[in-house]
Amino acid sequence: MGVRLLFGAIGLTVALLAALGLNALFDALNTLALLAGNRVLLFETDNEIVERLEQAGAQFGDPQFSLAWNNRNDLDLHVIDPAGNHIWYRQRSSPTGGELDVDANADPLRATDRPVENIYWQPGNAPEGPYKVYVHHYANHGAPDPTPYTLRITVNRRTREYAGSLRDGEESQPLTVDPRDVGDWYLLPAERSHWALVVMSSWGATLGLILALGLRLPQAFFKQVDRAEFRIGRVIGNALGGALLGALAGFLGQLLFGWLGFLGDGMARFVGLITLGGLLGYGLAHCVPNLPVNPARWAGITGGALCLWLYGWAVQNGSDATGRWLVAALLGLAIGLMITILFWAMRYALVRSGGAIEANRLSRAYRVKVGR
Repeated sequence: MGVRLLFGAIGLTVALLAALGLNALFDALNTLALLAGNRVLLFETDNEIVERLEQAGAQFGDPQFSLAWNNRNDLDLHVIDPAGNHIWYRQRSSPTGGELDVDANADPLRATDRPVENIYWQPGNAPEGPYKVYVHHYANHGAPDPTPYTLRITVNRRTREYAGSLRDGEESQPLTVDPRDVGDWYLLPAERSHWALVVMSSWGATLGLILALGLRLPQAFFKQVDRAEFRIGRVIGNALGGALLGALAGFLGQLLFGWLGFLGDGMARFVGLITLGGLLGYGLAHCVPNLPVNPARWAGITGGALCLWLYGWAVQNGSDATGRWLVAALLGLAIGLMITILFWAMRYALVRSGGAIEANRLSRAYRVKVGR
């Protein structure tokens, strides 16, 4: 029991420290901005308003005006196009092709705490000239005022967000947007799928490296383990092997997550995580003494399956960074616990042999055959 707890705790601790260090590095490198617009196995890269629009089934266009707030009050989005057409909840479309396709919290009985509204034109079909946009606080449905809001405007593949707050009955100051004058706005995120593969490979490589060292070195205190396992060349070689196989696990996990997007994020992430966990366990079994292949592989697969729920919980209640270190900790715990199988086999072999087998002959316990 003590050995099991020891290596489980070691696996959890070193994996957790590796994940925390990686999160700090990702923050320093502004990795989320690099990955924005891509589906990544262990990163939430969608803009909050974009995520709400997708969930509401909104259309995306150019120009596009989107409004989000965080309570059940009813705010309304108004846009006046260059031809003077006014689009709002009482006039949802215009002759120029503009359309209000999502209108939230109009009905108090169907109100949500994550509302969004959206007005858009199909790209290439919008009238030229300045647009005016403003927000009206139409009704208070019980939430305290003032109600903060965020207005996101996309035009000519550039975007900018504006923040404000309103009380019941108030209107914001009209904002004029000229598509010809948005050169200083942020470019929309580009598809950079190769960076998603690089980042997840790096995450897997670091986890593999740290676990290969963390699960090997403490075994030096157990006399059953062959001293040759701790020669500097073997330690370095197997640590690099753990990094290489961890990188492969992260790469293939992300690749499958991207390929299987048509199945939905949940199923695609499930396949990606069990692939990541299974390959990580399989790889570490070849780089860590006394870690059996099949148990390590199945521990990684099981841990990956549980990580789907754990990551989802972390994203809902914290952040994707919290999810990453929880995933790493669970995989480290699950794989580390598997070392106990061979230590138990060693102990069982010693007991059955009646002391006839010396402890130092049990460095490869799966080869030991006790007389019947």
